[in-house]
Amino acid sequence: MNYFDPYRTELQLVFSEAKRRIAHFPEPFNESGLAYLRKFDVFERESSKNYICYLLPYWINETSSIPIDQCRMLSLSNVFSMLYYFLQDDVMDETPAAWKEQLALAHLCHFEMEAILRELFAASSPFWGYRQRYMNEWASAVVQEDKHDYFMTDIVQVAKKASPLKLASTGVLLLANRPEKIASVEELVDYSLVLLQMADDLTDWEDDLTEGNYNCLISLIRAKRQSIHPLQASEAESYIYDRSLMTEYCNRGKEVFGILNNAEIGIAPLLSFSYFIYEGIAGFTNRVENTRRTLLSGGFDYVLSNFQYK
Repeated sequence: MNYFDPYRTELQLVFSEAKRRIAHFPEPFNESGLAYLRKFDVFERESSKNYICYLLPYWINETSSIPIDQCRMLSLSNVFSMLYYFLQDDVMDETPAAWKEQLALAHLCHFEMEAILRELFAASSPFWGYRQRYMNEWASAVVQEDKHDYFMTDIVQVAKKASPLKLASTGVLLLANRPEKIASVEELVDYSLVLLQMADDLTDWEDDLTEGNYNCLISLIRAKRQSIHPLQASEAESYIYDRSLMTEYCNRGKEVFGILNNAEIGIAPLLSFSYFIYEGIAGFTNRVENTRRTLLSGGFDYVLSNFQYK
C-alpha cells in the first residue's frame, strides 16, 4: 500500500502524541477518549482505518515542501478533528441520555485541534476563512443530503460531510506558500471522498436503511424503483444481487475515479488510495455479476450440481 507504508513511522508518532494528549484529559474523559481513539487507530487490528484523514497532509506534501514536523502537526490536528466530528455524529444517533459525556469529550478534542492549529497559523492567516467554509459545508451536508438526494443530483456534494478533513491539505499548501493550488486540490480530495463514501455505503446500506440514514446505494435503488412505499431490505437485496444495479453503481464510481485520474494536478498517493477504494467497489460488483450470470446460464444444471441427495 504505497499510500500508507512510506508513512508508517510518521503515523506511529502521530498516534503516540494523540494518546499522550488524551491521557491528560480530566477523568473520566482520559479513559473514554483513549477508548474512542482505539476505534480509529490505524495500528489497531479491528479499527476503522480512515487513511485519508491521517495521511492527507503527507500526500499533499509530495507536491509541496513543508517541514515534516508541520506535516505531523496537521495530521495530528486531523485526528482530533476526526474524533470531534465522529462524536458529533454519534450524538445525532444517540438518545439524549448519552449526550452529556459525548459532547464533553467532543469539545475536549475540539480544543486540542484548535490549539494545534493556532501554533501553525496566525490569526490573520487565510487558513481560518477556509476553516469556516469547510465547517459550513459540513453543517449544510448533514441536514441537506437526504432532502436534495446529492448522489443523484450533484454527486460531489456527497463528500461535503467530510469537508473539515480538507483543513490538512489546505494547511499544507498555505504553509508552502502555494495558495493557487488550493481549489484544484480541494476538488481532488472531494472526489476521492465521494469514492470513499460510496464504498462505505455499500458496506453499511442495511444499517442505514434501518436507521433512516442517507446512503448512496439506497439512493440509486430508490431512483430505480420509483415507489412511494417504504423500501424493504429484501427488495434492496433483489436490486443489488438480481437486477444488475451494482453495475450502474460501479460505473458511477469509475466516472469519479476517471476525474481523479485525468486531473491536471497529480498526487500519486491520493490517486493510489482512490484506486484502491474503486477496486473494492469493482471487485464486489464483479463477484455479484459473475454469480448472477452463473445462475442464469446454468439454470437447472446448476441447481442439480449443488443438490445433494440423501
